[in-house]
Amino acid sequence: MNRRDATLRRAVLASALALAVGLGAWPALAADECDAPAARWQSREAVRKMAALRGWQVQRLKIDDGCYELRGVDAEGRAFKARIDPETLEVLRMQTRARDGDGHRKRERGGPGAQGAAPANESFPAGASS
Repeated sequence: MNRRDATLRRAVLASALALAVGLGAWPALAADECDAPAARWQSREAVRKMAALRGWQVQRLKIDDGCYELRGVDAEGRAFKARIDPETLEVLRMQTRARDGDGHRKRERGGPGAQGAAPANESFPAGASS
């Protein structure tokens, strides 16, 4: 094998590896997006009721990438941003901001099972609307 063939072989292997890694991460990125048809979405009022049941004060409610996105203050007084499935009202991702003892802001990120995330939506069943 000459030098040119070895270089070409390395380039092909590197490209294949990059493609495999990229395709492997794709489902993880897609899991954060909502794909429910609009006919199955729960109303904005239902989202506000779900938030109130959790003790959240909603400051902003918008639609982003097919999901509801809430910003507000949680029951513990922390500012938060949450991504909500419009069909089930499940919390897909939640990010909170709190202050530590020194007054510095700190961030906590997580999904449904992470610390700071809201509990499962058992008290507000899917399909219920206002």
